[in-house]
Amino acid sequence: MTEQNAVLTRMGTASWSAEEDTAYEVALDGISHVVGACSGLIARARKAGDTVRASELIAEQGAWAARRNSLTPRNQDAVAAVTAESAQTLARLRSTR
Repeated sequence: MTEQNAVLTRMGTASWSAEEDTAYEVALDGISHVVGACSGLIARARKAGDTVRASELIAEQGAWAARRNSLTPRNQDAVAAVTAESAQTLARLRSTR
């Protein structure tokens, strides 16, 4: 048995459904898009010398990264909330471009 197979054998089975996993992955994608949009806006703010706006965006980006790290497919209420909020946030960030 290879080391990789040994690790997979010890993982066990997921305690969530394929649908819950898909919803979780969609939420993670939403977060990634928000974090990416913040990166672009941070660069733009820095280039313009707007350190206050850059700091605000860095804080927002950090908050989204923290949400990504705490999100779990076991909490579908949080997954749904993140999916909805990330779509709204992304729309807001894109409108400021």
